[in-house]
Amino acid sequence: MAPLRQTAHRLAPILCLAAGFILGSGIGLPTAHWVAGFLTPAPGAAVPSSPAAQPSPTARPQPSSAVSPAPATPVPTATVSPTACAPLAIGQQSLAPLHSPPSGYTTLVALDWIGCGAELLPSAGAFTVGGPWLVALSYTCPTGTAAASTGATLTVSEAGALTGSGPQLIAEGRTDSADLTGVGPAGSAIGPGSYHLSVKGPATCLWHLAVYRS
Repeated sequence: MAPLRQTAHRLAPILCLAAGFILGSGIGLPTAHWVAGFLTPAPGAAVPSSPAAQPSPTARPQPSSAVSPAPATPVPTATVSPTACAPLAIGQQSLAPLHSPPSGYTTLVALDWIGCGAELLPSAGAFTVGGPWLVALSYTCPTGTAAASTGATLTVSEAGALTGSGPQLIAEGRTDSADLTGVGPAGSAIGPGSYHLSVKGPATCLWHLAVYRS
């Protein structure tokens, strides 16, 4: 019995150490596996990634709300005199537009002229009008022209008619510039027929003349 007790007594420390090792291993291994499982993602699990930069939307041109302008109404072009006209003098007024035709009258494109000084209209000869007609006249002269004139500054009459108050005078201006409508000496529209107009005035005066027919 004594030897057995001695053997058991000797084995006790070894068994204690072994038991402690087994117990320690049994506790530590699950702990290590649990920590590794927490730190390592499970197979197939998606790893969250940082959000990718989204491209900024491209600006698109907005449809224009502007209304397209209406086409301009064509304006009759006056026949420019072949005579070279001097540029406007300092202080001289610009040439004003003609008065619009009165009610019942219309513009004749072929009888519309711009010139200066003295001239016969049309230059090729007389024109024929089949109904009552008027003369629209706009002119401009250098400042002081009217004051220096002994009579009218600018006149429109039938060719060959005397300047002034003759019966064939159609229109006249007595200022440096004016915009008027000539109706003849009778104060009414001029009758139908063939006419050749004579414009008389200083070469420095620029004028615009047109015939309005009923």
